Amino acid sequence: MINKKKYRYKPIYKKFVPLKKNVQNRAKVLKFKKRKWQFLLSRLTKVSKIRKTNCYYKFYDQSVYQIPRYNNFFSKNYKQNLIVKKSFNLFYGSLSRNVLKRNVRTALVKSNRVQNRINSKLFFKELFERRLDVILTRSHFTLSIMNARQLIAHGHVYVNNSCTTNGSMQLKKGDIITFSQKSKKLLNHYLLNSELWPLPPQYLQISYKVFQILLVDDVKLFNGSDTFPMWLNFNDVMESYKK
Repeated sequence: MINKKKYRYKPIYKKFVPLKKNVQNRAKVLKFKKRKWQFLLSRLTKVSKIRKTNCYYKFYDQSVYQIPRYNNFFSKNYKQNLIVKKSFNLFYGSLSRNVLKRNVRTALVKSNRVQNRINSKLFFKELFERRLDVILTRSHFTLSIMNARQLIAHGHVYVNNSCTTNGSMQLKKGDIITFSQKSKKLLNHYLLNSELWPLPPQYLQISYKVFQILLVDDVKLFNGSDTFPMWLNFNDVMESYKK
């Protein structure tokens, strides 16, 4: 008789505990009352600068990333790279390893075409920020990338007046995003519960009155798209997925 290994579903919130960060900025985490979440909640309160409801926003903390004096630097460096890689993957909605490796190869090819390998990080970031689900989250029409993917999968999102169910669709300058009439009530709920922070990037022209998003410029031309709730080193992320 062959014994099959049973995989138990692991909630996404449990992955935040070892990282000590609310990577996806979910407000639901702040309402947990059980003892197993108190460590994460206390950690989020300590890193807060304003100690209010949005205590999971942490722009930088230099004391966390300083080089230790007496400990093994290589083990600390490996741990830090692993945390950065997991945080990056969770922030963009737990993408598969094949997708991440393919984006790294695409970014390197685009960088070699302009004969400047320093720009590979910009091309790599652009591939994620041009995704349809990420743009919906950046514009605060959804509370998380998972909400955006669910909205897209049910056919409530239109790109240039055509319905799409592909959340990884790459958008370009001049594209217009609209929503179905049935989703307006849900979008109002998301907007009312959103803290509208960080601010939407400059390449997006958003109308919250008519529920419309217009890409007025290229993603890579602005620095407004590199706002994350944690410290990220894109070079370490790319090196980990080159292999």
